[in-house]
Amino acid sequence: MNFTAEHIRFSHTARHSAPSEVFRDLTLTVRSGECVGILGREGSGKTTLLNLLGGLIRPDGGSIRIDGTDPHAGPEGRNSVRLRMGFTFQFPEEQFLRQTVAEEFADVLRLRGIPAPDARARMNVALEKMGLDPGETGARSPFSLSLGESRRLALALLESIRPLAALCDEPTAGLDASGVSSAVSALRRLSGAGRTVIVATHDVDLLAEIAGRILILARGTIAADGSAGDILTDRDTLARHGYSVPEVVSAAAALREGGKLDQRRVLRLDELRACPGISLLGDSRNRGGGEHEDGDDDRGVTSR
Repeated sequence: MNFTAEHIRFSHTARHSAPSEVFRDLTLTVRSGECVGILGREGSGKTTLLNLLGGLIRPDGGSIRIDGTDPHAGPEGRNSVRLRMGFTFQFPEEQFLRQTVAEEFADVLRLRGIPAPDARARMNVALEKMGLDPGETGARSPFSLSLGESRRLALALLESIRPLAALCDEPTAGLDASGVSSAVSALRRLSGAGRTVIVATHDVDLLAEIAGRILILARGTIAADGSAGDILTDRDTLARHGYSVPEVVSAAAALREGGKLDQRRVLRLDELRACPGISLLGDSRNRGGGEHEDGDDDRGVTSR
């Protein structure tokens, strides 16, 4: 799916206070099959931009088009695009509506024309991929799940509908190392299948693993837009917006300075693992800015 935002203006309004401007002239195109990461300080509009692109909220000015369709041009246009997309929210419990997890799957898949037997099979596969037991989890209320379990469920629901585009808000916040690994795998599967993936996050380590393009929001517009390789290795640009380089980038730089690594660009763990003379002990990165619920997995990188 292609997304186009042209000259977007948007302000948050609250009772008894003046409108708070979020975007004043934002223009953006996301092409089908891109995996785009959105960074920015708190209040820069990451969640708002996802909601605008997905047609969940209407801009005050400018236009949004999804595959050329205005998502606000009546119910027919809205439904034609929304049923082809999938969302995961910053607070995953906000997207749950049913009494059990199994009913959540049945509902979202029924809306997309998937018969009940196939829906059950899709649920089982999706939950297993996210490290959740289908029998136990399917019978539970989604509101009884921990934050980490809720995020895993949201990603499982997303994969089960096989969307043409996935819009994800902080998909790794609150996940332990195992959950992060499952989330990375899910987003890679979607991207690898040619789906458009847009992720709003503070987790630069996640974006190093999945994204091909990075946007940084600041002061009501796009302050930086470039390839993941360019943006995530640019210490000065990241620092101006409150970020450090991903830990793999930092580790690669240290190894390079010590003469243990050549000048190749390294963003992902598997890229670092493939470098001659490097022994990967694991991943100790604190991703997503959330508490890890299932314990830490202390690992690191060393040279042989």
